[in-house]
Amino acid sequence: MKRILYGLLLILGSQYNAWSVEAVFTTEDLVINSKKLGETRNLVVYLPAGYSKSDAHYPVLYVTDGDIQGPHTAGTLDYLAKFDQAPQMIVVGIVNPRETRERDLTLTLTLTLTSADKQSPEQLANADLFLAFVEQEVIPEVKARYRTLDYQGLAGTSHGGQFAINALVKRPGLFNGVVAVSPSLYWNKSQLLTLTETALKRGSLQGRLYISIAQEEPTMTEPFANFVALIKHYPKQQLAVTSQTFSNETHNTTALLGQYYGVKYLFDGWAIPETPQTLADLQAIFATRSSLLKTSMIIPEDRAAGYGQWLQYLNRQDDALALLNWNTENYPHSLHAHTALINAYLHFNMEDEAKQALGTALQLIKGLSTEQKDQLQGLFL
Repeated sequence: MKRILYGLLLILGSQYNAWSVEAVFTTEDLVINSKKLGETRNLVVYLPAGYSKSDAHYPVLYVTDGDIQGPHTAGTLDYLAKFDQAPQMIVVGIVNPRETRERDLTLTLTLTLTSADKQSPEQLANADLFLAFVEQEVIPEVKARYRTLDYQGLAGTSHGGQFAINALVKRPGLFNGVVAVSPSLYWNKSQLLTLTETALKRGSLQGRLYISIAQEEPTMTEPFANFVALIKHYPKQQLAVTSQTFSNETHNTTALLGQYYGVKYLFDGWAIPETPQTLADLQAIFATRSSLLKTSMIIPEDRAAGYGQWLQYLNRQDDALALLNWNTENYPHSLHAHTALINAYLHFNMEDEAKQALGTALQLIKGLSTEQKDQLQGLFL
């Protein structure tokens, strides 16, 4: 019976609104005439369901090999967001054509962390130059064109994973979260491990890092294991890291699972447990969401009403009334919020409180029609 009720309450929840707005994400193609690279580069932007019909702002996930990895990553985010496991996000697919991919995404032996820091932008090469292009041209263009929050993530697979970890090391704080799927850490005799250790000793790394590997050749798995051991050896300070091995996947099949679990790790603490939630429970979850996205978020009106009604069904009087009263205080013009509170008072045989709540509703809700007033008063019949 609880499962049935829970399903009914979730229908009231905000995550199901996404189904009625738009079925899936939409895409836009952008072209950047890059001064940094001296060439024209392409982006594929995946806008979340409902973007065109809202004024909301969204976090952004940048994805290398965007024409290949972008569609399934956007689809994964679309699915997770519909079931409130992660926020809706703008996914920016940075296209890395075959002829420039290795140059774009891999390190050169001529640059170390120390020397790269001292060189001018004109002297940067390969992944460091491409990172400068992303930071100085791609990100500003996306922020100018779209409604974005300050949260930025970066995801890449194989050489893209190498690029993502290099970005974490070279530009700490540029990305709040990084997903590196089967990164090519063997490159240049595992040069990135040396750079990472230097950064760890400095204590400069920050944010969240998800790194995974598949069932692959020792060339891939050995430096991966060394990287994980290195991360564990040094205090993480402001860096949270998790690693995962997909023993039933290959280098070419692991990207979908890596992106799925990677996104879930970046937003660990986002999901609401499938159990009754009190006001304190929900406030703690939305405080975590606010911290993750670096923007203030509060419990939506329909979510508070839904969980309040669930608590009411379980006859948890104090918890139900605390949540439903909070809802009317924070959404004073919502007919739905006031109706839920009145019904709860009546359910708990608190008729005087219900009548007082009715008076408050009639006073606060602007523009009530005769039919709506009759609806409220009809709750007492």
